[in-house]
Amino acid sequence: MISQSTIHILRFLGRLIRTARVERGLSQKALALRLNVTRQTVMHIEKGSDTVSLGVAFEAAYVLGVPLFSTDKRVLSKWEMLLSEFSGLLPKKPHRKKQVNDDF
Repeated sequence: MISQSTIHILRFLGRLIRTARVERGLSQKALALRLNVTRQTVMHIEKGSDTVSLGVAFEAAYVLGVPLFSTDKRVLSKWEMLLSEFSGLLPKKPHRKKQVNDDF
């Protein structure tokens, strides 16, 4: 059985990863290809599932530039506050970039 603290941390990491992915305009499928995993695995990472390999979750964080370790509670508190403010502004899905045909 996993403690509530661990569940909270996994969900927090998942939200950080999702925010970074959407901010960069990557789809779950695109991130999955970079990590060499399935889209479902990325979905589990973003939900904070405890069934995902720690290495895969950390690799997702690394690829997206999400900082992992800090023992300073002020830093963690700042990240949590920024995330809660920022995640409300994000679209549900990243917008697809349209190809413009400018050959006349």
